[in-house]
Amino acid sequence: MAIEWSTSYETGEPRIDGQHRNLVGYVNRLERLLESTPPGSPADREEVDNLLVFLESYVNTHFAYEELCMTLRGCPIARKNKEAHDRFLALYDDFTQQHRARGGASIEMLRELHETLKNWLVGHICNIDVQLRGRAPVGVV
Repeated sequence: MAIEWSTSYETGEPRIDGQHRNLVGYVNRLERLLESTPPGSPADREEVDNLLVFLESYVNTHFAYEELCMTLRGCPIARKNKEAHDRFLALYDDFTQQHRARGGASIEMLRELHETLKNWLVGHICNIDVQLRGRAPVGVV
């Protein structure tokens, strides 16, 4: 089932919320790809490659920005956020290594990636990222 954006996911930081919405769109796009791929057929390689390029760009820019926001706002969960990002990066690196080693991703690998992304994203936003709500940068009144 596709992720539907909810106001409960909002952090109060427009740039972060926009990036999260964009990621939700890509997770849902992966779901549509899986649903439209006939059983026994390979997934559209170009679409998978586009997703991986997006994810690589996303983790490199979004995570850095989000971590900076948490630091500037003196968010007590900033360290936990960084640790969660590091674990996600390890999962992503493992997936891309398998993808390269096999010359592409199997449907099973993509299903696992989709479930991981979906669960991680919703859990991470709801448990960690939303703690940015209402926090002004340190030293700003």
